[in-house]
Amino acid sequence: MPVLRKATAVAALVMAVTGLPLPASAATAQPPAAGFPCPPVLGVCAYDVDDNLRVLFDDEADIIPPIVRAANYSGDPWCFYNWFGYGGDRRELAPGQVVHDFGFVIRAARRGPCN
Repeated sequence: MPVLRKATAVAALVMAVTGLPLPASAATAQPPAAGFPCPPVLGVCAYDVDDNLRVLFDDEADIIPPIVRAANYSGDPWCFYNWFGYGGDRRELAPGQVVHDFGFVIRAARRGPCN
Protein backbone atom coordinates (compact mmCIF):
# COMPACT_ATOMS: atom_id res chain seq x y z
CA MET A 1 0.00 0.00 0.00
CA PRO A 2 2.85 2.52 0.58
CA VAL A 3 3.63 2.39 -3.17
CA LEU A 4 0.06 3.51 -3.92
CA ARG A 5 0.37 6.39 -1.43
CA LYS A 6 3.64 7.51 -3.00
CA ALA A 7 2.15 7.29 -6.49
CA THR A 8 -0.85 9.35 -5.40
CA ALA A 9 1.40 11.96 -3.78
CA VAL A 10 3.61 12.19 -6.86
CA ALA A 11 0.56 12.49 -9.11
CA ALA A 12 -0.81 15.28 -6.91
CA LEU A 13 2.50 17.14 -7.06
CA VAL A 14 2.71 16.78 -10.85
CA MET A 15 -0.88 17.93 -11.27
CA ALA A 16 -0.28 20.91 -8.99
CA VAL A 17 2.81 21.95 -10.92
CA THR A 18 1.20 21.49 -14.34
CA GLY A 19 -2.10 23.06 -13.30
CA LEU A 20 -4.20 19.97 -13.99
CA PRO A 21 -7.10 19.43 -11.58
CA LEU A 22 -6.89 16.65 -9.00
CA PRO A 23 -9.41 13.84 -9.19
CA ALA A 24 -11.90 13.97 -6.29
CA SER A 25 -10.46 10.77 -4.75
CA ALA A 26 -6.98 12.32 -4.51
CA ALA A 27 -8.18 15.54 -2.94
CA THR A 28 -9.39 14.05 0.37
CA ALA A 29 -6.88 15.72 2.70
CA GLN A 30 -7.90 18.82 4.60
CA PRO A 31 -5.73 21.84 3.71
CA PRO A 32 -3.57 22.89 6.68
CA ALA A 33 -3.77 26.43 7.95
CA ALA A 34 -2.48 29.17 5.69
CA GLY A 35 0.98 30.47 6.38
CA PHE A 36 2.75 27.11 6.53
CA PRO A 37 5.08 27.05 3.51
CA CYS A 38 4.72 23.69 1.80
CA PRO A 39 4.39 22.31 -1.73
CA PRO A 40 0.99 20.73 -2.46
CA VAL A 41 1.50 17.08 -1.46
CA LEU A 42 -0.51 14.24 0.04
CA GLY A 43 1.89 13.69 2.93
CA VAL A 44 3.42 15.61 5.80
CA CYS A 45 5.49 18.73 5.28
CA ALA A 46 8.01 19.27 8.05
CA TYR A 47 10.90 21.56 8.81
CA ASP A 48 14.00 20.36 10.61
CA VAL A 49 16.10 22.16 13.24
CA ASP A 50 18.05 23.85 10.41
CA ASP A 51 14.77 25.06 8.77
CA ASN A 52 15.11 22.67 5.81
CA LEU A 53 11.91 21.32 4.26
CA ARG A 54 11.25 17.58 4.51
CA VAL A 55 8.27 15.76 3.04
CA LEU A 56 7.17 12.51 4.69
CA PHE A 57 5.14 9.92 2.80
CA ASP A 58 6.04 6.78 4.78
CA ASP A 59 7.08 5.86 8.30
CA GLU A 60 10.50 7.17 9.33
CA ALA A 61 12.14 5.52 12.36
CA ASP A 62 15.26 7.74 12.28
CA ILE A 63 14.82 11.38 11.27
CA ILE A 64 18.15 13.18 11.08
CA PRO A 65 18.29 16.11 11.61
CA PRO A 66 15.16 16.11 13.78
CA ILE A 67 12.09 18.10 12.79
CA VAL A 68 10.46 20.81 14.88
CA ARG A 69 7.27 21.80 13.00
CA ALA A 70 4.93 20.06 10.59
CA ALA A 71 1.68 20.25 8.59
CA ASN A 72 -0.33 17.13 7.83
CA TYR A 73 -1.57 17.31 4.22
CA SER A 74 -2.39 13.60 4.13
CA GLY A 75 -5.79 12.07 4.76
CA ASP A 76 -4.44 10.06 7.73
CA PRO A 77 -3.38 10.96 11.25
CA TRP A 78 0.38 10.78 11.93
CA CYS A 79 2.20 10.07 15.18
CA PHE A 80 5.44 11.95 15.91
CA TYR A 81 8.00 10.75 18.48
CA ASN A 82 10.86 12.51 20.20
CA TRP A 83 13.18 9.51 20.11
CA PHE A 84 14.49 7.25 17.35
CA GLY A 85 12.61 4.01 16.68
CA TYR A 86 9.23 5.43 17.77
CA GLY A 87 10.08 5.98 21.45
CA GLY A 88 9.69 8.66 24.06
CA ASP A 89 7.11 11.44 24.07
CA ARG A 90 4.68 11.51 21.18
CA ARG A 91 2.15 13.79 19.57
CA GLU A 92 -0.55 13.01 17.03
CA LEU A 93 -1.32 15.25 14.06
CA ALA A 94 -4.79 14.92 12.55
CA PRO A 95 -5.36 15.46 8.82
CA GLY A 96 -5.14 19.18 8.11
CA GLN A 97 -3.49 19.97 11.44
CA VAL A 98 -0.42 22.22 11.74
CA VAL A 99 2.07 22.30 14.62
CA HIS A 100 4.54 25.17 14.74
CA ASP A 101 6.21 23.85 17.91
CA PHE A 102 5.90 20.26 19.14
CA GLY A 103 7.50 21.20 22.46
CA PHE A 104 10.27 18.72 21.69
CA VAL A 105 12.24 17.70 18.60
CA ILE A 106 10.87 14.90 16.43
CA ARG A 107 13.19 11.99 15.64
CA ALA A 108 10.61 9.49 14.29
CA ALA A 109 7.21 9.62 12.59
CA ARG A 110 4.65 6.97 11.72
CA ARG A 111 1.46 7.16 9.63
CA GLY A 112 -1.52 6.33 11.80
CA PRO A 113 -2.80 7.31 15.24
CA CYS A 114 -0.60 7.25 18.33
CA ASN A 115 -1.45 4.20 20.42
